[in-house]
Amino acid sequence: MKALLIVLLLLTVPGMLHSQEGVALVLSGGGARGLAHIGVLIALEEEGVPIRALAGTSMGALLSGLYACGYNASQLDSIARSVDWDHLFSSTPDARMALLPDRIRGRQDLITLNLRGLMPLIPSSAVSNMRAGLLLSSLTGPLQVQRGSSFDSLPIPLRVVAVDIPTCRRVMFRSGDLSRALLASMAIPAAFPAVRDGEMLLVDGGVFDNLPVDAAAKAWPDLPALAVDVGYTYPDSFPDEPSLLDMGSYVYDAMSKRVNDQHMIEPEWYFRPDLGDTKLWSFDSIDSLVQWGYTQTIDWLAQNPDIPRGAPPREPFTAPVYRLRNLLITGNSRVSFRAVNAWLLLERGDSILPGTVRDASEELYASNLFETLRFRLYPGDTADNVDIAFILKEKNPASLGIGLTYHSDYGLDGRITIDHRNTFNRAMTGIVSAGGGDRYAFLEGSLNTRAGQSYLRLEGSMHQIMAEEPCRDGTSPERIWADHHLSLSSGRTVSWFGLTETGVGWFGRRYSGFSREGFPAVFVRATADTRENPSAMAPGTSLSLGFSVSPQPSHRHNLFTWSFEGMADMGYGFISGMSTWGQILTGRNYSWQDSRNTSECSIPGYRWNTLPTRQRTAASVFLQHKLLGPVNAGLTSAATWDYESIRDPRDGDLHYGVGAYLQMNVPGGSAKLSVGLPDDGSIRWTVSMGSDYSFGPGR
Repeated sequence: MKALLIVLLLLTVPGMLHSQEGVALVLSGGGARGLAHIGVLIALEEEGVPIRALAGTSMGALLSGLYACGYNASQLDSIARSVDWDHLFSSTPDARMALLPDRIRGRQDLITLNLRGLMPLIPSSAVSNMRAGLLLSSLTGPLQVQRGSSFDSLPIPLRVVAVDIPTCRRVMFRSGDLSRALLASMAIPAAFPAVRDGEMLLVDGGVFDNLPVDAAAKAWPDLPALAVDVGYTYPDSFPDEPSLLDMGSYVYDAMSKRVNDQHMIEPEWYFRPDLGDTKLWSFDSIDSLVQWGYTQTIDWLAQNPDIPRGAPPREPFTAPVYRLRNLLITGNSRVSFRAVNAWLLLERGDSILPGTVRDASEELYASNLFETLRFRLYPGDTADNVDIAFILKEKNPASLGIGLTYHSDYGLDGRITIDHRNTFNRAMTGIVSAGGGDRYAFLEGSLNTRAGQSYLRLEGSMHQIMAEEPCRDGTSPERIWADHHLSLSSGRTVSWFGLTETGVGWFGRRYSGFSREGFPAVFVRATADTRENPSAMAPGTSLSLGFSVSPQPSHRHNLFTWSFEGMADMGYGFISGMSTWGQILTGRNYSWQDSRNTSECSIPGYRWNTLPTRQRTAASVFLQHKLLGPVNAGLTSAATWDYESIRDPRDGDLHYGVGAYLQMNVPGGSAKLSVGLPDDGSIRWTVSMGSDYSFGPGR
């Protein structure tokens, strides 16, 4: 019996020792190519390869960090597929967080410059990393609250590599805020902003060490290294006319390759999956990248039977749930705490899940008061509560916008807009626009403030124009006139897409050589818009209803207006839509109040302020197709039925027109060439740079 036990022990001990073996997994950077690491991890788990330590750079650091926190490969796959990568690297506030009054105030300028005082600012990077930081903080923060700041205390020990620009040295993170370390490691110079950490200014670790095998060897000398390299291979041949992105990639690879060689040591196992010519920014290729990583790793493991096996299946990670104890705000000097709290929808005692603080951050960012923001979780006084610190970087509150338009009838006109997002340091938005052209000038201003779901808006404008003014009797006398208005309105948001407003105002006009005419009005408006960007053609619907009453005894009248627009994505780059608009007017109004064409509601080819009428019902249909990159082409047609009395709507005039346009999105907004052919046989064309607002009121 004793001999049998000895034999059994000798047979089992090698297996026990083998099960304790493992590897230090080293994952390289490679941008979107790094998504292949997910397929590699799925294969390693499936084959039972025991991963005892992790080291990574850039995208390899990101996936290593999450894997070290306890997320298994299947969870990483789900996270990567659920991410909207365009949105992740975008600096545009989430449409469902930004309430409608903030979205419809957006302008599309030819040029928009942020100002510090009177000096324009140059952006620090091409792409924002804020949302990536929020995502990483939400995924890694809950575990660090439990385990502390040392990366050796994570379920799998970890090392993250970055580069400190001031000292020109490689930095190997082994403790601290894990999300910040991961963000620093993937901060590709010029593409992403550098990460400030004390005296260090950190960028992508791939600049010096894209495959940190030596970092793993120094940290865990007893563990053999298994290195997976998905870095972009420096090409043997180059295209005759490489694109801007291609040249940036070539230069970056050429500069970093020589430095990388200084840190490179041979791992025990080196694996480089074949990812073809997949680019660093091809995040839409996640399906093929994960599949390539998986299938090629399975084949490679079969050719390397000496790699340890025997690890049990990795259980999915479940993030702990905490209660919020304290909320800390830092970094705001111009924006008051009251303004911050109006946007940050978190209170003591709230349950803190990975998505909770991320959503609250998006809500705060939608205020448009901050350039970036981040958060960090800290342990509370008990195991089930946490403190949250929000670190804010305020936007420079002022921006300067420029728009230009050239019309075949009116020549060139332009607009300059100053937008101040934090007027009086109270999160009020002040906008002043001035401009003009041949025989035309204008000045417009507004001040908006928000208190929770409520808005208060003060608006005023003055426009002076010298032009022919068509009348209903068919004449078109040339006149000089000045329009002016001042209104105060109070609104309340309805969900993220709706707004109701009530207000009072004064509307007037003065003709050269004549006395001023004007009237007070009380108005009610209701607006709903489900498009993410109301200033661009995007799927969704918009509806606006308005009713105003003028109690002036000599010109008492009522006005009802409506506008509806619906757009749908037809696939294959096509967007189609239809709209209808019009008004019903009762009472005795001034003749200059009669409805005319506007830049928002017009008939292709008809001049601005033509077709005066008391009653109007109009409709249009349009089709837009994305041609190449930022270039779009579209067709539109519209018709209007104009009549004088609601008692006899059949006694009216029909006007219609068709048009075509070519539009190219430029950094600030859009450049647009449009041609219109109305039923009177004339042809008119317009070139606009920036938004239609530069085309003058009603032009």
